[in-house]
Amino acid sequence: MNKASTYLLSIITSVFLVFILIASSAVILMDINFSSGNLKEMAVKNELSSKIYTDINKYYSDKYNTTGIPADVYMDALGEAYITSFVNAYIDSAFDSLENDGKLILNYPENKKLEENLEKFFNDFAEKNNYKKDDKFELKLRNTKDTAYTTIGSYCDVYKFSAMSDHGILPKFAKIYSHRVDGTIAVVAAAFIIIILLIIINHKKKTTVMYWCGISALSASFISGIPSIYLLATKYFDSFSIKQAPVFTAFTSVMYKFTEAFTAVNIAYFVISISMIVTYGIIHDKKKYPKTKPTEIG
Repeated sequence: MNKASTYLLSIITSVFLVFILIASSAVILMDINFSSGNLKEMAVKNELSSKIYTDINKYYSDKYNTTGIPADVYMDALGEAYITSFVNAYIDSAFDSLENDGKLILNYPENKKLEENLEKFFNDFAEKNNYKKDDKFELKLRNTKDTAYTTIGSYCDVYKFSAMSDHGILPKFAKIYSHRVDGTIAVVAAAFIIIILLIIINHKKKTTVMYWCGISALSASFISGIPSIYLLATKYFDSFSIKQAPVFTAFTSVMYKFTEAFTAVNIAYFVISISMIVTYGIIHDKKKYPKTKPTEIG
């Protein structure tokens, strides 16, 4: 193989390596960062339970004129620990669905105090107004309990898994998520195969492989690193219009965490690439000038 064909094939192969490096970084980081444990940790770190409590309190306060049920009937039974358990229930259910068919099946965390508060309010109302506790009364009480769980749950679903399930996003994502390990292995294997191809192409001067790998890593760091740095520097995700504070915080924290991790990987690529290129230059010069120190080469 002549020098021209070797050079051309090396360029083409290194271009493939650039995109494989970017893809492998994205797949591995997604697998590491997108987990139930990380989402729960971020929810606690960002104090989402407190924000959710405030939103629920406002909702029931505004609803008082419609339902006649004071907000305290609900809020006295809603501590941050319970709200956290509700948030976690959504996260666990979502990841269970991703491991299966993508259908979200949620069991609401039981709240005995909430049910007792509602029962007491209804019974006191009936006694005060001489209202007969018939089947309609029991049905109204049962529906109010069910509605309370549904309403509280809608506020606790800060990552909007139920909406993604209703719109068919979770089932589609489940098909990808269930093969994430296979995908990770595939992109890593592809990177190794391309490096082996570079070794074969440059078998007469194997040290040149270091140069091409360095160039690929450098290119990957610029192509994906610059947009990531831009997103962080401009606080791009803060511009998203999401009215609910807990949902906004949950969404942006996930996006920023992934972007920060992606940026860190690209910085690592940049450092490694410069090291490889410099090392190649030193080795190459030593071979070209075997009796001359690298610093003496002009």
